[in-house]
Amino acid sequence: GDFGGRELETGFIAKTLQQDQCEVSVISTTNCSLNSQIFEFIEPYQFKVLDEILLKKNLLFKVLAQLSYLKSGEKKPLSHYVSNTFSKKLGYKNYAVKTLRGIVEEFDVILICAQISSAYVKGIVEYAYGINKQVVIRTSSKISEKDRLHKDWLEKVTLFIHHSESNASRLSFLENYSYQVIDQCTYREEPMLRMDVVNSFKNILFVGRFSPEKGIKELVTYFKIHGEGLNLTIVGDGPLYSEVEALITTESNINLLGYKSQDEVLEYIKASDAIIIPSFKESGPLAGLEAMASGRLIISTKVGAMPHRLKNTLNQFWFDINDANSLKDVFMKLKGLTKQDIKNITQKNREIYLANYRKNTLENLYKNSIFSLLKAKPRD
Repeated sequence: GDFGGRELETGFIAKTLQQDQCEVSVISTTNCSLNSQIFEFIEPYQFKVLDEILLKKNLLFKVLAQLSYLKSGEKKPLSHYVSNTFSKKLGYKNYAVKTLRGIVEEFDVILICAQISSAYVKGIVEYAYGINKQVVIRTSSKISEKDRLHKDWLEKVTLFIHHSESNASRLSFLENYSYQVIDQCTYREEPMLRMDVVNSFKNILFVGRFSPEKGIKELVTYFKIHGEGLNLTIVGDGPLYSEVEALITTESNINLLGYKSQDEVLEYIKASDAIIIPSFKESGPLAGLEAMASGRLIISTKVGAMPHRLKNTLNQFWFDINDANSLKDVFMKLKGLTKQDIKNITQKNREIYLANYRKNTLENLYKNSIFSLLKAKPRD
């Protein structure tokens, strides 16, 4: 896609590996534009979109895409119309799989940044295994019970990389299970580390995608009830944008800003005292580490890697996204802290980031993991 944690992380991994003279290409099975955040890390020539490849290779799909394009009123780029109803009936999926197999054959290691349940992942793993290629899966979300049912093909993955031990444990039933825990880092590390740590609590920031699992509607609803004396700034975009906008039409202490660039987000972090993470489901999230690096308070559900990240800190401001009163209790607790209390907490958050999540630390972890596979002998 154009923006989000997966785009940033994929770009970061690609840039890291090519630092040591690896030839890295990125193939997206989802359409995106040249505005995608991945191009903050790699050059356009390294990047291809599956539907754009199909558009060039198959005349039938090109004609059907043009017809779908003419019929549509949205007028997105032509590649967005390749996967249309008629194409699917005439073998789009089979041709897409065949194309992906050809791409897999060209490389030594295949690294997939996706949910286990994402389209094509199972097929890529099985085909790569069959032709003796090594496959790494960087899980990009919490592994669900449904994911655990796909045992047979999961055994064929060479290496899993997870954000946390808690996510890694969800696949512990596998007999052939090799994994490493590599969390995230901030991609604007230097300016975040230059920010003064905060010593007050009034301005709260949410940065993220407006989708159901992020808890954005619930956050706004709860904040309208319990956010007296506080300000909430919301940065992001997504399918729930219009619903969120409708919720805050009369709220003077909630500011909805829409999508902002990474450089712009830095300014909103600098103006905040706390970053809030109301998600139902996450693997990271990135916003938690941005808060730690910038010396901000963190208000969060116990989601993804957050409990591990904050395990040895005084930043224990957890709430239940299904319980409005739990957020009220957190707000009351934070309002009762002294300036020195807050400074001690935010300073410790930064210290934990520096000790465990610096960009060069993660770069070395990725290099060691992937380069060891490149040096290893092929599977018998």
